[in-house]
Amino acid sequence: MGYLSGTVYASFKLVSSNFIVNVIAIAVGFYLFDLFHVDGLLDTFDGFFNQSDAKKRLEIMSKGNIGPFAFFFAFLYFSLYLYSFHLIKWWVPIYSSVFGRLSMNVLLLFSQPAKESGLGMLLSPYKRSNIVYSFLFTLPLALKPIPFLISSILSFLVGYFMAMASNRNIDGYTGDVLGAVCLISQLFIMIAFTI
Repeated sequence: MGYLSGTVYASFKLVSSNFIVNVIAIAVGFYLFDLFHVDGLLDTFDGFFNQSDAKKRLEIMSKGNIGPFAFFFAFLYFSLYLYSFHLIKWWVPIYSSVFGRLSMNVLLLFSQPAKESGLGMLLSPYKRSNIVYSFLFTLPLALKPIPFLISSILSFLVGYFMAMASNRNIDGYTGDVLGAVCLISQLFIMIAFTI
């Protein structure tokens, strides 16, 4: 799925580097592949930044409405995303999309479901061998060794630290957190390639 998503974004970048075309690329790409993850990102922002216990945070995340933390951090997220997307080379979205999805596997490796139902529970128990299989799917991108290494490291770090944050805030992961880690990893990879 990461290759398909990345190819759509990259195709727009190949057509034009015009700012409006970039906005359209993001709109189309998110509509087709990442909008489901945006819901998780917003819910994660609202839940994780709420100053309460794990049970209350899970309740906030399951409501589905947008609170002040989601609004504020989503504005920052999409501002950085659009800025980075505008500056990167055409092939970077393929790396960010593929490795963004790999970071979901890293999170699954270091965490457990926070609830006894929902999307997060469907992926449990997570077999450790799955991280190896998932990583093998990234190997075609090793044709560019430096971008591959940077993307691999960032994917692992974002997945690991999101797992730790999720364990601390809600005692595990949910489907929302999985979506959030995918998008956060994508953004970090794009930012790295703008630098």
